[in-house]
Amino acid sequence: MNQEFPENFLWGCATSAFQVEGAYNEDGKGLSLADVRSMSVDPTEEPTKALANVGDEIADSKIASDHYHSWEEDVELMKELGLKSYRFSIAWTRIYPNGDDEQINEKGLAFYDKLIDRLNKYGIEPVVTIYHFDFPCGIQKKYGGWRNKQSIEDFNRYACTLFEHFKGRVRYWLVNNEQNAMIRRDSYLGIEEKDILKRERLRHLCNHNMYVACAKAIASCHQIDPEAKIAPVMAYSPTYPKDSKPENILAAKKSEDLYRNYMIDVHCRGEYPAYYLRWLRDNGWDFPISDEEHEILKAGKPDFYAFNYYRSSCAEYCPEDVSPELVERYRVDAKRRMLPGICRHIDNPNIEPFPMNQWRLDPIGLRVAFRNIYERCHLPLMLCENGLGVPDILTNDFKIHDDYRIDYLKSHIIAMKEAVKDGIPVIGYHVWTFMDVISTSEGFKKRYGLVYVNRDEKGGDLNRYKKDSFNWYREVIKENGRNL
Repeated sequence: MNQEFPENFLWGCATSAFQVEGAYNEDGKGLSLADVRSMSVDPTEEPTKALANVGDEIADSKIASDHYHSWEEDVELMKELGLKSYRFSIAWTRIYPNGDDEQINEKGLAFYDKLIDRLNKYGIEPVVTIYHFDFPCGIQKKYGGWRNKQSIEDFNRYACTLFEHFKGRVRYWLVNNEQNAMIRRDSYLGIEEKDILKRERLRHLCNHNMYVACAKAIASCHQIDPEAKIAPVMAYSPTYPKDSKPENILAAKKSEDLYRNYMIDVHCRGEYPAYYLRWLRDNGWDFPISDEEHEILKAGKPDFYAFNYYRSSCAEYCPEDVSPELVERYRVDAKRRMLPGICRHIDNPNIEPFPMNQWRLDPIGLRVAFRNIYERCHLPLMLCENGLGVPDILTNDFKIHDDYRIDYLKSHIIAMKEAVKDGIPVIGYHVWTFMDVISTSEGFKKRYGLVYVNRDEKGGDLNRYKKDSFNWYREVIKENGRNL
């Protein structure tokens, strides 16, 4: 068996539209929930009124990394890096500003035309995410967003527009990014319900409608462009038991099932596993699934499976009598998340926290992730995000010495190489991110890029500077990973 990466392996980098593009209202673009969230405004206000008081000096999606105006310089840097692929997203609101407009926004399409054509010219494979957290405010206000089944039709129409327009130019599509993470963030779903039970029921209804929309878009892609490959993207972190106590081993298993494994089953088998449906019923969160929706889920099977990995997690049994207030407090915190009577996540006592960001780094966990996912889906795998987010320092001579990032990437790529040796078909790897982008939680305080963008919450000239990790990754690509 060939134990090296295949010659056509997609060595890439990744970004997302609202985190990198800026130009949030230029050339006809509409507002998205991700725009509103990044600008720290009240989502219950009229969006345009709320944004009127937000200054450009804040590190938000108004400017982001200014990729919309600097894309040519950025692609030249990608060429210098030797990228084989670039994973990025198209902003729904650049194509249909309100989400369901009668007419396509031609200026929005034109921007992506230029970007995709230049990437293809340089031999950089465009790996395009259709939806990366940025649901249009227009249809959110009109009918409530993902909770309404009209969202399925509007999303499919948007996806079909992309499939038809970029047919032959985009060969790898990603439907949606990290649905299993997105559904835990109310602001990305436009959920304002205060009652816990009602809100959780809404959350799971949104989740279901996203699954149906994903499957429908996959089937549409297969019909419109049979040569293209398409897949969803999940957030994945293997969950270890705290110790060998049976109740903790079962808790870790249930955590894997309820947060991740069920998702692979829905995407790849077209049906919810029985344990997941039971969990919904037991909590009063279940919803009707029509025969038509069952058929759509069955018909929309992906061509490969994609996931993002940063670090692993750890779990123990959670008693039934945990207070609802504490459960609610930790709902979106992956390190503290808890399900009474099932599991709660804790810091892994066997891994020391990384001092620069307190992450518990685990490259072996990536090899575990490849094994777990492949054993469940038996499809080629693509890693769409892997990276280290920390504050970087720009020296007086405009250098960024990020040996810590090199160490992180090297250890994880070696773990991926072991997965290849295990016989797992891995088709691509993408560093998060190509250049610094606005973090969904910390603006420019936390940086992931191989290219430094001179910007912070107080402003900056937006100049680009190559980090040491840029030069290191260029050699990895050049050697196709043989130098590791």
